[in-house]
Amino acid sequence: MNTTNSSAFQNVKTLEELNNEKAHQRLPAVVFLSILIVVGIIGNVVVLVAYSRKYRPSTFRTFILTLAVVDLSSCLIGMPMELVDNLYPLTFYNEEFCKIGKFLGQILKIGSALIVFLMAVVRYQKICLPTKTYFSNKVARNLCIISMFVAVFLSWPFLILQGTQYKHYDGGVVGHDCSVDSDVKDTIYPFVYTIITFAIYMFVFFGLLILYTLIILNLRRHNELEEQRHKIDSRITKIMIAITVAFVVSYLPDCILDANSTFNKRNTLPPSPAVLGSLPLLARAYFINNVINPIIYFVGDTKFRKIMTKAFVYVIHIIRGKQFPGSNHFELSDTLKTEDHTNTTTKNSSTITNNKFSSTDNSEL
Repeated sequence: MNTTNSSAFQNVKTLEELNNEKAHQRLPAVVFLSILIVVGIIGNVVVLVAYSRKYRPSTFRTFILTLAVVDLSSCLIGMPMELVDNLYPLTFYNEEFCKIGKFLGQILKIGSALIVFLMAVVRYQKICLPTKTYFSNKVARNLCIISMFVAVFLSWPFLILQGTQYKHYDGGVVGHDCSVDSDVKDTIYPFVYTIITFAIYMFVFFGLLILYTLIILNLRRHNELEEQRHKIDSRITKIMIAITVAFVVSYLPDCILDANSTFNKRNTLPPSPAVLGSLPLLARAYFINNVINPIIYFVGDTKFRKIMTKAFVYVIHIIRGKQFPGSNHFELSDTLKTEDHTNTTTKNSSTITNNKFSSTDNSEL
């Protein structure tokens, strides 16, 4: 009898062993987040510098800069928080840090979704309702600010719902997981909040689908006199659609997992190493949305691509100790016009404007 109890006691794992085992299972998510943090910080800093210094004020520039600030904040706050959570899945003792970190991450997650939706609304107004109310830079900036306040309002329940969830194992071992707080885990509140956020994301997803469908249909119905302007509109719309597709694709896995855990209480997936390793990664796939936008701008925006190419060559010259030809290439004088809301009154001015559009890289929302 004593021998049996002694053997059972020896088979009991310590909390440190359990934590290391679980952290090892989440290694793919740790590597994934580490790569996103580095790439995201570099990419979004580049976007902030390029669009703030090389693009003149426009609604397009306002939304891009706001999105870059949100994305950079996610790389500096949200992702590191999730990285720590995956490294210490059972030894996350600081509950205040857990609550605040999850709360800030949720603000950035919802805020990013709202800004992408706002971009689609303003784009729809410009393409489909050009004679209606015009969204100025100030209005666009105020909308971005409002969207972040809305994100804060929708995220505050995280301060209550998130916290320390105690995990009980053999031998009286208790793990501390930064997840749904044990005090509210078995109440209806987590379920209600998940339903609300799921409904918000579904509204955004389908809203984006409808808006961009109408935009694409409108762009196909243009005459030859407006062809040049619509070429510009089409290019900018492609960038916006790419941002939207990246947003939807990166957010869907987390939404599906949330829906599954909410409506299906039973665990239907086998606890295999592949499942245990991939689920934490898929649950955080939405962070791709905070990293991929600079890549989209590089591919879709000729001017941004030229700026990045010049900057790269400039850095190479600095590293090699050589002087870059034309050291004033980053002066504001070579910024290109990004938005034109004035009405041309003569045929000559219209021709000049069209020539300007065809010879430069404009970016207007």
